[in-house]
Amino acid sequence: MKGDNNMIAMQYNINLPSDYDMKIIKKRVEENGHKTDGFKDLVFKAYLLTENGKDGSIQNTYEPLYLWGDSDGMNNFIFNGYFDNILNSFGWININIGITYAIELQEGFQNSQYILEEYKVINPIKSLRKICIKNDFEVIDDNLGEVIIYNPDKWKYVKYTFIKQRRENIPENMRMLKISHISI
Repeated sequence: MKGDNNMIAMQYNINLPSDYDMKIIKKRVEENGHKTDGFKDLVFKAYLLTENGKDGSIQNTYEPLYLWGDSDGMNNFIFNGYFDNILNSFGWININIGITYAIELQEGFQNSQYILEEYKVINPIKSLRKICIKNDFEVIDDNLGEVIIYNPDKWKYVKYTFIKQRRENIPENMRMLKISHISI
């Protein structure tokens, strides 16, 4: 699927203590992940996590990534009680919002087991025409999809690359996150 660049990305990052039992998060996703399958206007929700000491991570995190086809579905999720489950479990957190720049999802991308995340900063320049966002990232062969998102509020952009198998050696400017479930 080549996506419409009018989509909205949403992610919140929940940093957990280094001794937090991540089986709790995995069980939560296992028992509840299906609840966002088929959610109105949701292109996908990737339930992402990192575990301290695994896959190069130095902390435990739970950081779901959503891609919305329309703001109606996102607003429904945030303001009609669904997001309250997060607030009641983890307290008040900020939601990061971004605008899609490019989307290329292969058939079967939902079978991905990992996401590679690569952030870039847009430094002050006289003209944004010189920025070639799509070509500014590492090329990852054999991927099942790529989503590039930018946030002009923070002047950052990020590429999420969906991959089927764990990568042993990833560049220092990337993080690898485990996918527990993907809702489509």
